[in-house]
Amino acid sequence: MNRSGWDARRRNRNIGTRKSGHGQNNHLTIPQSWADDRLFHERLKNPVALELKINKCNITLLIEETHPDFCHACTPNDIECVLNLIPEEHLEPIKMVVLRQPKKKEQILGSVWGRLRYWSEIEQYSGPAVHLEAQLKNRLFRWRKTLAPDDLRELERLAKDGHQIESDRRYYYIKGGLEAIRNTQLFRTLPHEIGHYVDYLENVEIPSGDNDETWKQLDSLYDAKPSKDKEDFAHRYAREFFELQCQHGKLPFQRIFNPKSLREKNLDPMWFSNENLSSQ
Repeated sequence: MNRSGWDARRRNRNIGTRKSGHGQNNHLTIPQSWADDRLFHERLKNPVALELKINKCNITLLIEETHPDFCHACTPNDIECVLNLIPEEHLEPIKMVVLRQPKKKEQILGSVWGRLRYWSEIEQYSGPAVHLEAQLKNRLFRWRKTLAPDDLRELERLAKDGHQIESDRRYYYIKGGLEAIRNTQLFRTLPHEIGHYVDYLENVEIPSGDNDETWKQLDSLYDAKPSKDKEDFAHRYAREFFELQCQHGKLPFQRIFNPKSLREKNLDPMWFSNENLSSQ
């Protein structure tokens, strides 16, 4: 008897696998609201706003409450001291410095020390902004040993910042306490992100002047610039800034932490500490 080619007892071996589309609708992603077109790091929850006057520059410092196991390694006074050392022409375009608490999914999918937004809108504030992320109080993360040269150089920078680095056959384990995280964010990340905007100034804003057509062309060219070139410029800017201020004896400096002063600014000192401050 001739048999048809179909047998109900035979199961398609692709059922339930990625090849048949299984799991494509449940990837772990950062949620986006249809009613709010702002990026996730622009959606802060009840931030405290402080107005800073740095030479002739006006900068808004926005600070978000931290989760119990997180803290902001850099205090407002720390940030103000470093910003006072940035050349005025480089600092003038920056309108905000944001200390934000990342969500759990953001930490899982890709935690960062900080980021630059060439234009950011947070509540009634807008303009170029440097974001610094709150970090776990005793942060431990791992990197595979198959690192690219740029990642190896970053590993060396983290070691200089004071992070403890151990390894086994497959991974590097990087542990940083409050001081190491502060060194990374205050003395490297903050000037690094400002360096990104200096790169944009020198390649787009200054050459284009008031000519909109020239600005569009230069902005498009800058957008197409390899990310490695942008990162190299920002790393160089941060390194040269730190070395110059070290020569002048202005960096590094001890952490400026005053619980009373923080409370007077409507800030909870616990957002900036890994200790019990109820009695201070």
